[in-house]
Amino acid sequence: MSLTVMKFGGTSVGSAERIRQAASIVQRHAQQGDQVVVVVSALSKVTDLILSVLNSARLGNGEVMEEGLRQLSERHEQVVSELFQGHTRKAVSADAQATLNHMRDFCAALKLLGSATPQVMDMVLPLGEKMSAHIFAACLNELGAKGTFVDSARIVATDDKFGDAAPDMEATSRQCREILLPLLQQGQIPVVMGYSGATAGGQVTTLGRGGSDYSGTIVGAAMDAHEVWIWTDVDGVLTADPRVCPDAVTLPEVTFAEAIELSYYGAKVIHRKAIWPTMDRGIPVWIKNSFKPEVPGTKIVESLPESPHPVKAVTAVTQASLVTLTTRRDVHFAEIFGRLFLRLGHEHVDVLFSTQSSSENSLGLVLREPDTEQVVRAIQRLFRTELKHGILNPVTVHRDIAVIAVLGSGMKGYCGILGRLFSVVARNNVSVIAVAQGASELNICFAVTNSRVDDVVRAVHQEFLGAEAAN
Repeated sequence: MSLTVMKFGGTSVGSAERIRQAASIVQRHAQQGDQVVVVVSALSKVTDLILSVLNSARLGNGEVMEEGLRQLSERHEQVVSELFQGHTRKAVSADAQATLNHMRDFCAALKLLGSATPQVMDMVLPLGEKMSAHIFAACLNELGAKGTFVDSARIVATDDKFGDAAPDMEATSRQCREILLPLLQQGQIPVVMGYSGATAGGQVTTLGRGGSDYSGTIVGAAMDAHEVWIWTDVDGVLTADPRVCPDAVTLPEVTFAEAIELSYYGAKVIHRKAIWPTMDRGIPVWIKNSFKPEVPGTKIVESLPESPHPVKAVTAVTQASLVTLTTRRDVHFAEIFGRLFLRLGHEHVDVLFSTQSSSENSLGLVLREPDTEQVVRAIQRLFRTELKHGILNPVTVHRDIAVIAVLGSGMKGYCGILGRLFSVVARNNVSVIAVAQGASELNICFAVTNSRVDDVVRAVHQEFLGAEAAN
């Protein structure tokens, strides 16, 4: 009997209809004889609304806080009333209201204090997942399955980096075996809150950006599942953004390495850190569409046979900037740039790619636009003396650029990719601002002006992945 961990995202549990559809998917799979563990996000947009409520309370804005709490109550009450009747409706509604009352009490205290640490915020942010998990488990029971709510704090063990915690996989594996295995052996379907865990001392933590998918793969790896299925609102991993390239198609399979690169450079199907736990264990991950469960989706695996088509996908980060540092020619620039990268690591800043010219003693950092000011301030603090005495020239920032990434494990050692790529860009009369290729040859990244990014993505997709290229 194989075990499948199914993670349902916010849009997949965003309404009564979506929850019923998702629960039906789980029930049908369980009826085939497989064991299933479910991990759920909060209803779509609920976590953002909870964050807004907490911030309103912290700032003393009681009117906005109350309005947000009212919206949360109405949203969950509507879902409960559409899904359940009688005693079940009363019980599930009471669970949701108890959770909301806890949130209200917390917000009242926060309003008085006027501030909140990440540790304090982590106590409330996962309450959306708590309500959705209770609702999902009850829906499974209505369908004749045995759904059981499981608080993630009991099974997902983490460090104490509140707001962006990392899992302790050894402790998580032990806790999953102790709590989930007996439920599965009794024929039950555990429904686990996504996005959160707890420290060894029992303090609630959240897993940061991409945390809900991350919790799904953490549980999958901890349970040594046969597969992990991530249910979302897209058909899988596509060759490009279909809003830009209408002829984009779903990829049947990609490697873990390709999925991580796609995520890093703008594809929003799964967060890159969510891939790590299953990658370490070699557990396949499926990306599937809960709105169209009949579509096979994309399977993420350890490795694939060689393909005659070296390029697998084209993606883009549409809001980026280029920060350039130049030292005096008589300065040993490697030491200065080394200090900079160490600082960026401490501040957890992702660099999309960098370019270095030894002849000009210059370094270009291509960053996501929201990180730009943080990096410029870090440079000004770190090199205050060097900037004052002209050892380091004033920092220049080139904004309104976009980064395009051309990816595929088949590009390694394949001749002619760069020539074809930049011929396409040139034919579209677009100037390349910066370019880099990873040492693994898994991707080629280049920056262009933001206003032309869609034109270039379409042209590159047509060249390598269009109908003529496939023949």
